[in-house]
Amino acid sequence: MDRKFSDRYLLGMAWGYISNHLRIFAVASVALLLNVVLSILGPVMLNFMLNAAETGDTLMPYVLGYIVFNALGWLARVFQMVNVTRLNARVVKEIRDSTFSNILENKIPFFDVQKSGELTSRVVNDTKELSELGMSMASFITDLLRVLLTIAFFLYLSPILGLFFLLFIPVVMVISILMSRWERKESSVWRRRFGEVNARFSDIMSKIAISKAFNREEENLNRFREINEATYRASVKRGLAIFLFWPMTDLMLHALRLIIIAVGIWQISNGLPLVNFIMFIVLLGYFYWPLINLANKYNSFQVASASLERIAKVSEDMDLREDDGGTLPADSICGEIVFRDVDFSYDGENLVLSDINFSISPGERVALVGHTGAGKSTIASLLVRFYEVSDGSITVDGHDIKDYDLCSLRRAVGLVSQRVLLFKGTIRENLLIANPEADDARMWEVLDMVQAREFIELLPKGLDSKVEENGKNLSAGQKQMISFARAVLSEPRVIVLDEATSAVDLYTEAKIQDAIETLLSSRTSISIAHRLTTILKSDKIIVLDHGRIVQVGSHEELLAQGGMYSEMYNLYLETQSAKYLEKIKY
Repeated sequence: MDRKFSDRYLLGMAWGYISNHLRIFAVASVALLLNVVLSILGPVMLNFMLNAAETGDTLMPYVLGYIVFNALGWLARVFQMVNVTRLNARVVKEIRDSTFSNILENKIPFFDVQKSGELTSRVVNDTKELSELGMSMASFITDLLRVLLTIAFFLYLSPILGLFFLLFIPVVMVISILMSRWERKESSVWRRRFGEVNARFSDIMSKIAISKAFNREEENLNRFREINEATYRASVKRGLAIFLFWPMTDLMLHALRLIIIAVGIWQISNGLPLVNFIMFIVLLGYFYWPLINLANKYNSFQVASASLERIAKVSEDMDLREDDGGTLPADSICGEIVFRDVDFSYDGENLVLSDINFSISPGERVALVGHTGAGKSTIASLLVRFYEVSDGSITVDGHDIKDYDLCSLRRAVGLVSQRVLLFKGTIRENLLIANPEADDARMWEVLDMVQAREFIELLPKGLDSKVEENGKNLSAGQKQMISFARAVLSEPRVIVLDEATSAVDLYTEAKIQDAIETLLSSRTSISIAHRLTTILKSDKIIVLDHGRIVQVGSHEELLAQGGMYSEMYNLYLETQSAKYLEKIKY
């Protein structure tokens, strides 16, 4: 995420979005050229009028030409603005769609370190900053052409005065570039601070119940105020960098006007026609303000570059992408799974799993047990390629999981997590995520299997009842039953149950066991659980301790061996005994 992008790269990235709409861009460019040419023809007609007035020639043709050229110029500007506005809207829409799409395609480790508020800021605020990108580029070209044509006209009127204008351009550009670099730096800091405000607000709101339970409102408010204060200071610095530009332009304008007057008086005494000198004064705005706009647009590009750079870090950095180089379909796998010499580390330094070796036959039921932090859920995450192994390999049906098409692999390996995540929408929409082709009859059949029909039928709209953000309007058990139904509906070839019944009561779990039996029938399964109801029916139990496998065998074999599994089993029985309950009661 620390990769830096050059201005040339960012400009090419911006042009890549604009070039997808070449027809609108071409129409806007034609209108732009007409605008530039017609805007300079007006002053040319004015010069002819003054010369005609001085010599006593007919003025009417030049007056009509002045009126016509200005009217056509106005129409060209309107036509240009309409098409550039359309271009802006399409470019911003495409950037926002592309950015969101690329964020979704990033690896899970990317989301482990990125705050949702900062990503929201990139999709919403940074793309908003680019809303004038197309118009700015069109205006930049317009002003550049206008400056060049005006300089050519100045050189025609007086080479000496025209030369002074040419010498003035580098002064404006150097000052503007220095100030724009300052503004880009301050804008980058401001956006980072703004993203932190979003992230902090999102974090507090997502945990508001915990905050209130532990009376953390004042602490949360103070921490938010600290971040908001830092954002305020960054905003002030950014504002200064932006608005100090204009006093500098006024100072340079006054300096240029004095120079032109002084040199012009000297030139008049050496034969420069008064009309030409008057035209220099009249055309000063035609030259100066487009020149300032050029510098200002460069300034704007620098501000946009800060937004483009932040977008590029999630849109263009291929190191963040999930590696989907495999082509093998996994839809018809049998479910033979082999972990061979697998090591894994989340941070690249501290191993979470070390020297993991085990095999699972097709249709076999395996349970992973161990204390919290032993690495059980990590094994499940590696199997669906949420993370890549640091060393070793994982094969399914004899093929490395990297050889399988990623989408196909994840359809074939169903994961029911202890952390239930539901989307805001309806119960029906959350179920159809697993199988978009499922009809109501199939959904009710699955809901019957997981004992969820009763509570859903009691809801006002049944399957079409609303699910609030994170399923706040449902109990933990209800959410887990919907999650379990979703897994059944997907009909995977391999099923991974990561504490899949941890949020339901023992009565409901006993009823769900029938659904579990149906789901696991003829499928390879890996169950991560602490409850004996899941473990005892396993063909094989793998015991993990601090990221290493310490025991493998059936329930009876492991009890006979003694060791860690036997200790865990005996402790479990002890904690469920009446004698133990009486002891902790008093």
